[in-house]
Amino acid sequence: MACNPNIIGTMGLAAAGRAIPAGCRDSRSPEAAAGARRAGASSARRRAGASSAVGAISVSWGPVPRREQAVFELPVLGLLLLVFSVSILLTPDLQIRGTSLSVPLAYGCPLFTLMGIPCLLCGMTRSFLAMGGLDLGGAFTFHPLGPMVFIALAGLAAAISWSLARGRRIKISIDRQTRGRLITTGALVLLIAWAVKLIVWRRTGLI
Repeated sequence: MACNPNIIGTMGLAAAGRAIPAGCRDSRSPEAAAGARRAGASSARRRAGASSAVGAISVSWGPVPRREQAVFELPVLGLLLLVFSVSILLTPDLQIRGTSLSVPLAYGCPLFTLMGIPCLLCGMTRSFLAMGGLDLGGAFTFHPLGPMVFIALAGLAAAISWSLARGRRIKISIDRQTRGRLITTGALVLLIAWAVKLIVWRRTGLI
């Protein structure tokens, strides 16, 4: 096999070690060998994607077919943009911003209607509508978790937009034990937010 040092730039290090004669390998300078290793590693990362792990949570991202993105990412992004559009369009009183027109209430919480006690998620819609008008205080009054959920969904929309633009998908893997802890923690946070909401609503006259 002819000695061609440039061949190393087109294949991985292991493959190159098998394919290139010993004489050719010995003729490369340390700088050329280091460059070849970097090129091979970079090429492998581009083909297989990248990943990182924090404890029991691992995050990976890699290429995904556009057809799959059209089935998952695109509808989710459309739904999020609809939520943000409605939040900007309507006030917490369901009036169209800048007009005297109002939208009739399409539903009501059965627990609040029958017993006068808000459920765990009562006020979340109005909190989102307040966030659409940049009213952070009002959003917190309607639901203490509303502003954080709104910001988290905005971050999700940005991540999905990046995924669609780059043709890559972000995947998060969580082991069973950590997933159980996260669910328990989330439930406790929701209960604490509900208790805070009851106090705020009584002081503000919402109930």
